[in-house]
Amino acid sequence: MICAAGLGSRLGLDTPKCLVPIGKHKLIYYLLELIKDIPNVRIVVGFKEEEVIKYVRSIRDDVVFIRNSNYSSTTNAYSLHLGTKDLKEPFLTIDGDMILDPTSFKSLLTKCVPGEDLIVITEAKTEDAVFVKLNDKKEVVEFSREPFSKYEWSGVGYLSNIKIDKDGQYVYQVIEKYLPIKSAELTCWEIDTPQDLNNTLNYLSFI
Repeated sequence: MICAAGLGSRLGLDTPKCLVPIGKHKLIYYLLELIKDIPNVRIVVGFKEEEVIKYVRSIRDDVVFIRNSNYSSTTNAYSLHLGTKDLKEPFLTIDGDMILDPTSFKSLLTKCVPGEDLIVITEAKTEDAVFVKLNDKKEVVEFSREPFSKYEWSGVGYLSNIKIDKDGQYVYQVIEKYLPIKSAELTCWEIDTPQDLNNTLNYLSFI
């Protein structure tokens, strides 16, 4: 489940974040490559949806698209609700503005167990981080904007028992009431701001 409906206004570009050029390809190309062997891929689109659909279909023609017509006034929680409201089985959710390290992602998939929820964390590095607090069992027990913590929520999760409410402000706030939830670490980069984009380009060596 990929949420790619937003405006991406903080980047200052008149293009969906998932279509921002990264190296030789658009951002979402790398994500589609990583999940090419995963069936039943859904992408929620909104802003300039025709461009996103056309590009994705040039890479993979079996993707199901869900339209968030209220993309300009809603958050990822609403997009995720639209994309998963009819699902009965567990699903992996990934924001469409992310670059994931391939080796780290493959390791993550081995930790996704049907019937169990998993919050995916990463070393804190984005400008607008949602920090996580862990207990001794490496379970997430709290989300917060401050104080600074070593880890932040990556925007990735494997959800088996959590239904995303359409009225939720942010996905992490919907998940919060189900804590504690076990965590797994992922090497990844989320691109929300020009600084995030620069940091991503500086760190990536596999593109």
